[in-house]
Amino acid sequence: MNNLDAVVDSDRWLCRPLCKRYAVVVFSTASRLPGTVAVAPNRKICWALGTLINGDCEILGAWSSNDEGVIPAEVFGRLYDRGVEYVTYAVGDLAALQPAFVEAYPRAVELPSIERILAASLASVRSVHRPAMAHLLRAAVADPDAPETVAAPGISSADWRERYPNILERWGEAVAVFQPLFALPEPYRRLVRSVDRTAMDVQERLMRAIHRHGPFADASKAFAFVAAALQRADRQLERERQARRLARDACPLPSGRMGPISGRALGAPALA
Repeated sequence: MNNLDAVVDSDRWLCRPLCKRYAVVVFSTASRLPGTVAVAPNRKICWALGTLINGDCEILGAWSSNDEGVIPAEVFGRLYDRGVEYVTYAVGDLAALQPAFVEAYPRAVELPSIERILAASLASVRSVHRPAMAHLLRAAVADPDAPETVAAPGISSADWRERYPNILERWGEAVAVFQPLFALPEPYRRLVRSVDRTAMDVQERLMRAIHRHGPFADASKAFAFVAAALQRADRQLERERQARRLARDACPLPSGRMGPISGRALGAPALA
């Protein structure tokens, strides 16, 4: 496939029809893209991952902001035109999308992204310590059925508290922000957290691919690269959906009915 065919294919993918209802949509942004910072430091690319109630995920699209970092309001009109009439839960980076999102989907419930806040908390942790610190912080939100425990996480390692006192203190405060998520019925809570993790996996791989690429000639080239990378990730998600359907068809319930796909952890699509 030559470059022109790839651009046409990517444009067609970005305009494809979507489902009518998504249980969860996670919004993420790629900002400070190499080569565009000096010209338009606030420009960013927003993208969204949606999931159906059965856990099937797909990337809904990507949109470029203006030079001030504002995503055009018509983005959500185009989503509606492509078929998206209902969003139950919206998660993630919605700051650049308000109030256009609320106007388009007034019934959607906005929820915090644990993965986004976790990533921000780990940014100042030495890379060698991040896996252990991530484990400790995740343990603090591992039991949402006991909010009194979650609100005062018992991280007992004195060494970690000495090394990163501010991070542990801020995380304890951040847990209060997660209460609307913990209040959801268990299947929805599990689904939201699973999709949130999948979106963060895609985001991390996307940012690594961007930095491997190096400076872009201009903002349009940056957007084309991001869109192509997200399209590859979406194809991987489609392969995973097909694999789960085959597994489900091979394992009927004792009654003979097929079981729904739960919101378990989803795979991390490759972008390169």
